[in-house]
Amino acid sequence: MKNSASLLQRPRSWVAHTLLAGLFTASLLALPPASMAREVAAPVAATTVVAQPLQIPNSLFVLSHPIGQQRLLQSDYRQAYWPLATYFETQRNQAYCSVATSVIALNALGLPRPVTALYPDFPFFTQQDFFANVDRRIANPEVVSKEGMTLDQLATVLVQFPVDVEKISGDALDAPQLRELLKKHLREQDRFVLFNFNRRFIGEVGGGHWSPLAAYHEASDSVLLMDVARYKYPPVWVPLADLLQAAQDPDSVSGKARGLLVVTKKR
Repeated sequence: MKNSASLLQRPRSWVAHTLLAGLFTASLLALPPASMAREVAAPVAATTVVAQPLQIPNSLFVLSHPIGQQRLLQSDYRQAYWPLATYFETQRNQAYCSVATSVIALNALGLPRPVTALYPDFPFFTQQDFFANVDRRIANPEVVSKEGMTLDQLATVLVQFPVDVEKISGDALDAPQLRELLKKHLREQDRFVLFNFNRRFIGEVGGGHWSPLAAYHEASDSVLLMDVARYKYPPVWVPLADLLQAAQDPDSVSGKARGLLVVTKKR
């Protein structure tokens, strides 16, 4: 009783402080030693460095820009865009641009799809299983994951699938020929143009790359490039003349010009 009476005679603020201190001590005692150590001496978090997004070159227009949107809506050669957008995905590592580009096209073509370990209940072409039935002498996945694939190499790999592949070297084209080729193919939904180019020629950071082309806008003479490295660049409209130069650049592996593949269902 004496202790209770003396407690009641204390100032209310002191009582509240004492009770809270007791509760805090009890909570610490209830924690395992490791947790207690973290509570008592929590480490200071390291400063997080956030990388800045890459700048879009002035000569390019992103698809999401009002001008980019207008070009797509005005284009008479945009039919490839819709199936590509439906099955679009990001390359799973920084050298798998050719694989991601191919997988998008294979799914968009509506081919019979294989069983995949990634989605066991749903057949689908995936980057993980892309090389399942490809002869490793043609393309070794471990090597591709570091070096990517050349124009000739990807053309050879894709014929292992139920598709027809037309290979066109960049140095075999001039601007009028490329323009007519894109007009012919991008107005259709049953074929896709897989483009191999050097980023530097369109003002971007990087080197050799693969991505599908989705539309051609005649008034601006520009082409919609759907970049599979979405962590670097969004879909952009590229002047056709710049894109042609980027495809005429020789790759460092074969020494041959880059170019494009037109992929259709096998007849």
